[in-house]
Amino acid sequence: MRKKALIVGISGVIGRALAEKLLEEGWEVTGLSRGRGDVLAGCTSLTADLTDAAAVNEALKSVKPDALFFSVWARQESEKENIRVNGAMVKNVIEALGNRLHGAHVALVTGLKHYLGPFEAYGKGAVPVTPFREEQGRQPVENFYYAQEDELFAGAEKYGYRWSVHRPHTIVGYALGNAMNMGQTLAVYATLCREKGWPFIFPGSPEQWNGVSDVTDAGLLAEQLEWAATSPTA
Repeated sequence: MRKKALIVGISGVIGRALAEKLLEEGWEVTGLSRGRGDVLAGCTSLTADLTDAAAVNEALKSVKPDALFFSVWARQESEKENIRVNGAMVKNVIEALGNRLHGAHVALVTGLKHYLGPFEAYGKGAVPVTPFREEQGRQPVENFYYAQEDELFAGAEKYGYRWSVHRPHTIVGYALGNAMNMGQTLAVYATLCREKGWPFIFPGSPEQWNGVSDVTDAGLLAEQLEWAATSPTA
């Protein structure tokens, strides 16, 4: 019997790579997003305003996944609004599925801001030592990732599903119209250098050149997400 996946944010860099991986592995894939976007052939596409609980309920009324993957967020004008909106999106999907999630796996993708705080807190206060580790815990600042996690944990207690949280930093992959993609930015810069005959040199500051960062391939993240959803040792 084919496993069934629901990917929230299927048209993004993470969602698309995950859909490709799951289709290759024989999963039945359904995607939920705010708009149709660029959804892979072979996937069922559902649309709803994720902040509208009634709309999400209607869209998911006949969906019963073996695994639910959250790979979506909506940036707001302040972190307080980020918390309200993005926390609600996670809660709305979980509550819409309710007891149909019993025994399933729910995976949430967050990222580096879990450790450094939101954009508006960057460069302020103490910075945790890298590499970041699980035992470092949460930072004493408002952070919508924490709100998303809290909704994930509350849903697990209520509906009896397994869960995992994944925290990649910079993700390189393909998604139509996605500007938050270092691979695409570097490709455009390299193309301009080639066409203009400019040297292909690092365009940033010495601090950036000597800084510590990490980059995750979207395909590798997709493999990790499937492993977490299916492996008894995850």
